[in-house]
Amino acid sequence: MATGVGIVGARFRRMEISPKLKEYLDNNRSVYRDSLPPITDPDKSLHIDSLSVIRLVAFLENEFGSRIEDEELIADNFATLWQLGQLLATKAPTGPTGEAKLPSTARLKKE
Repeated sequence: MATGVGIVGARFRRMEISPKLKEYLDNNRSVYRDSLPPITDPDKSLHIDSLSVIRLVAFLENEFGSRIEDEELIADNFATLWQLGQLLATKAPTGPTGEAKLPSTARLKKE
């Protein structure tokens, strides 16, 4: 079983971050990911763009079973690793779904 990656921030609290989540964020925060360094401080901005938030939500639901509700899709929840961790701490994982569903605000209409 993999252990989490410990990150200590300015708040002097230790967060355990899943290595899979950290790797995903380091590689998928933006279409301009080559210009973004790996995350080392949970209080620094993730610089995540809106499309990447939707992809992250799908990843969280698919890999961890953490359902992010439409009303939780606000910039503050995805601004820093610390804030994302706080959001995820409120979630009771239901287990990986194997199938990610986009939030209703991002669903495309069929023509």
